[in-house]
Amino acid sequence: MSAESRDEPVKLVVDTALAEFSALRHELDELGRGQRTVMSLNITATAAIVTFILSQRVPPQLLLVVPYVSVALGLLYQTYTIHAQHLGEYINERIRPVLVEKCQDDRVFGWEGYIRGTIYRTGWSQLPMKMAFILVIPVIPLASLVCVLPVVDSAWHWLAWVGGVLLYATQLASWARLSRQFLWV
Repeated sequence: MSAESRDEPVKLVVDTALAEFSALRHELDELGRGQRTVMSLNITATAAIVTFILSQRVPPQLLLVVPYVSVALGLLYQTYTIHAQHLGEYINERIRPVLVEKCQDDRVFGWEGYIRGTIYRTGWSQLPMKMAFILVIPVIPLASLVCVLPVVDSAWHWLAWVGGVLLYATQLASWARLSRQFLWV
């Protein structure tokens, strides 16, 4: 058996692992684009509602819509975050070991370990991103619920306000659970 024919199975495994990595990397890029889009939609929708209210074209009770929009978009953002985390774990736990073994080099796909050991070693390195996230996702619906409270004047408005509070609480609980798993590592 020639050296070339012995190398064929190794090459096939490496090529297959790299093809799978490439597909998953593309999916991660799409998830990142989705997250940025959701964040932009959240900011744009909130800004549009506040602008209409400040221009006095619509009643201030329209702020009751903000928690519903923000929570829906926040949960979609959370879904993207969880999916991206699982893809990263799969790459690190399934594809990387195969390539490390076949290439006989533990530096293959070492980015995850490198970033956790250097850039994300302390919580301070992620502080700007975390603060921006906190300002957009939880603060906007809370501010709208607080600001609209003085003008809640009907049973429907109260029902919408209580529903907004319940959705907001659900989102906070969901994000608290997620942050323990993924966000604050």
